[in-house]
Amino acid sequence: MMLSLNTLVILALIALVGFLGAKWLFKKDTEIENRRRGAARLAAALQSYGLRRIPEFLIDYSVGDYSGMAEKIRALAEMALAGESAVVQELDTVFDRVLVAKLNTEAGRALVAAKLADAVKAADPAVVQEAPAPATV
Repeated sequence: MMLSLNTLVILALIALVGFLGAKWLFKKDTEIENRRRGAARLAAALQSYGLRRIPEFLIDYSVGDYSGMAEKIRALAEMALAGESAVVQELDTVFDRVLVAKLNTEAGRALVAAKLADAVKAADPAVVQEAPAPATV
């Protein structure tokens, strides 16, 4: 059985379209995987600074658990609306860890020192604002 030229061309086009379609699908899948990997890396970084709630739903996203992610986002919103004490407590932990990280580097210590200098109030009597003018005789 001999295939005609038209049949061979159609089969080649079908194979080409199938190959290009599969290539496009794999590219899209890789993009999704990279977004999920990024979410997992971000979750790890945020956990290292003391955050707990946001990394939980980022991890759910990274594994494709969208219903778990939505539930954790809802719980975070309820916690934030219920009162600021839980949020402040978590942010205090983050502040402490970031401060320790800043104090471990020379540039960080310079930044903290500059911020402390800026925080000194003008009314503080311990700070000399300007030298008094010399008395004229």
